[in-house]
Amino acid sequence: MFDYIAIQTSIRARGEPLATGVYDDHDGVLRKGSAGGYARRFGLEKLNFVKKLFEHPAYDGFWQEQAVNRLLARRQLSVPTMTVVGQWDQEDIYGACAVYDVQEKQDPRNDLNYLVIGPWRHSGVDYDGSSLVPLRFTGDTALAFRRDVMQLFLDQYLKDGAARADTPPVLSYHTATDRWQRLQRWALACADACPAPLAPPYLQDGFKLGFGAPQGGKAYDEYVSDPAKPVPFVPRLVRMHDVDVWQPWLVSDQRFVADRPDVLTYVSAPLTAPLQLSGAPMANLFASTTDTDADWVVKLIDVYPDEVPPRTELGGHQLPLAMDIFRGRYRHSLETPAPLAAGLPLRYRFAPPNVNHVILPGHRLMVQIQSSWFPLYDRNPQRYVPNIFHAQPGDYVKATQRIYHAPEMRCAIELPVVGQVR
Repeated sequence: MFDYIAIQTSIRARGEPLATGVYDDHDGVLRKGSAGGYARRFGLEKLNFVKKLFEHPAYDGFWQEQAVNRLLARRQLSVPTMTVVGQWDQEDIYGACAVYDVQEKQDPRNDLNYLVIGPWRHSGVDYDGSSLVPLRFTGDTALAFRRDVMQLFLDQYLKDGAARADTPPVLSYHTATDRWQRLQRWALACADACPAPLAPPYLQDGFKLGFGAPQGGKAYDEYVSDPAKPVPFVPRLVRMHDVDVWQPWLVSDQRFVADRPDVLTYVSAPLTAPLQLSGAPMANLFASTTDTDADWVVKLIDVYPDEVPPRTELGGHQLPLAMDIFRGRYRHSLETPAPLAAGLPLRYRFAPPNVNHVILPGHRLMVQIQSSWFPLYDRNPQRYVPNIFHAQPGDYVKATQRIYHAPEMRCAIELPVVGQVR
């Protein structure tokens, strides 16, 4: 974010990108050490917003009082509101659904609060919506929405004499089946659960993912997380300003890290029936670290079959459905960090972003787990320090991370499954 902050706040009306002098952003950030070290290198610590970031590294009252969903929760909804988001919004995948959720509580008649989830990147609704590399859709989904839904919605409320629009409370594009769904509410999984809920996929011995609790075998898998060699979030080299890299990174093929020794990969057998997911998954993780802090990145992935005619280039593609990072120090509270107990298995529970997708028969479900996601997120030193933004070189240490899958410590990804494909 530092480059964006500099553009927005350094010079009125003509901010420019940072002249870092390094072509590969991975190297450029890594060499500066901590986020504070990077900021000081370019004088960014003098900017007011950067000062606030460093003064409030946790989600404390300063940030809570500015959260849009919290502000809206205090006001009675009276204006018809349509919230629009991309399914793979690489910049704010959380905000739209959070706003929808608080306003839905203020809309008992279900006629003021509207949500649209399109198969787009951030701001993709404004551009050609025919594809999101490597996904292709049936026509220009963004144009169809703007023309057939949004325009009629705006006309109804802003133009005298306009016809009443037939706007569904929720409009969501169903990837894999390539069609829009008209829904009464989101998430669908909450409103229309399976008659017999499917067991979540559990991590199992032998790097397997199965819809049955682990019965025995090895109790955990482990890897060494080295802050000096962080896991990249896209294939090297990393150019954050390259739109071909930044805009579609949330659907980028995850095979580029699947075989790294510091990434654990668990895969299911090929599905025999379609699996419809609509809502937010929930990561339920039991993990330990040999030091006092750790990051946990969890990815839910749709693995394509080896052959995908006629899209042969999709053979074996690992399509991310929902990915997120959780910083261990906030296990008990996002507001008040605390060090982890070294070597002790601890439970972490957090919700990755929403999905609306069908995993088709012949596809497999995959979960990847790692402890860095760089330079999308700053590196965790892995030794607890009061403020990670100001970590010193000596604070960064290797740590051995263990992910457990014993019968008494079941790691699972709880899926928002609905009963049938619609």
